[in-house]
Amino acid sequence: MRDGLARSWCAASLCTGLALVLSAALATAAEIRVVTVGALQNALKPLGADYTKQSGDQVNYTFTNPANLKKVLGEGQYDVIIAAAPSIEELDKSGGLQAGSRVKAVRVGIGVAVREGAPKPDVSTPDAFKKAIMAARNIVYTDPATPNGSGIVTMRILAAAGLVDAVKAKGKQDGLGPGKELIAKGEYEMGLFNISEATIPGVVVAGPVPAPLQDYTNYDAALLSGVANKEAAAGFLKYVTGKPAAATWKAANIDAM
Repeated sequence: MRDGLARSWCAASLCTGLALVLSAALATAAEIRVVTVGALQNALKPLGADYTKQSGDQVNYTFTNPANLKKVLGEGQYDVIIAAAPSIEELDKSGGLQAGSRVKAVRVGIGVAVREGAPKPDVSTPDAFKKAIMAARNIVYTDPATPNGSGIVTMRILAAAGLVDAVKAKGKQDGLGPGKELIAKGEYEMGLFNISEATIPGVVVAGPVPAPLQDYTNYDAALLSGVANKEAAAGFLKYVTGKPAAATWKAANIDAM
């Protein structure tokens, strides 16, 4: 009887102790609020989950497109930003960043998207890429007027290849989501998008634009001036821009810098 009571008391004490430890851990865990762009989400989501496992800190993302970044920043409070270098530069000049926190993060190139099951064009060399563009029945790409979007990078590539007029003659500008849906439905044969976000069910990547025609959007990362927990946010920033994260970036067709 006494042994049973003793065991029950020990079990209760152990549970109470574990609850206290858990409560203490939760009390010290930080929330890290990150604002960034959709082109990086396929790498940032697993990186955030891994960082939470390692640190206990909770990473919460707000993903947006480059055109809405300023609006999103004005509507919420964030600790970390990862965005196109020109956007970070603008924030830096206006005093929106923690001094000295800005770092180079990653870069994203353009990929050639086609309908799943359709023959994949050879885009492995500049000549092959040019032939594939010329042979395509029609091509969809995003608006080149959107600052820091894939459309402006696509236009630079096409200009370097001498293909701007050919693509404009049979091309269509559309949003990323609708553009991919057009390819999935077979209404458009080819798309030129950020390679990190070029796929959906029914759409696959035939390959990246080949060097030396390839061009990139460069992304920087920084702590915002209103950071709530500077130490935790700085730890996350160091993690996602460090060497151990490079493999996760690469798996998402994003180049670590």
